Amino acid sequence: MSLDARLQSVIHHPLHQSLGVRDIQAEDGCGRLEFTADGLTINPAGMLHGGVIYTLADVCAYAGLLSKLAPNQEAVTHDLHVSVLRPVPSGQTVTVQSEIRRLGRAICFLDVSVESGGKLVATARVTKSIITPTLA
Repeated sequence: MSLDARLQSVIHHPLHQSLGVRDIQAEDGCGRLEFTADGLTINPAGMLHGGVIYTLADVCAYAGLLSKLAPNQEAVTHDLHVSVLRPVPSGQTVTVQSEIRRLGRAICFLDVSVESGGKLVATARVTKSIITPTLA
């Protein structure tokens, strides 16, 4: 499957759609996505829910890694550390960007930044295990 087809399957995933992901880009080990903090992504305090940040940081890391994987390879999350630095009010556009820090044969380390309103709102370190699925 081509990179474009793989990215389309990511963006059309029902969870990602429900979180408002509008576009996913991946090139040369870097990923990027955008969404608006509203609707299902807002917590009871009226701010972007931290779980959405965790989820979409992971999705963005996956997208960036996809640009470096062979068509027969996949990646699964091995570890995820997120630091939320400031709240994001409802209605704000949020940009998530990822970059590979180290890519080995079986594991990849990625850094992710989450920004809104020109300010850094969260950072993440994502570790992905690289696998080659086998058909049963």
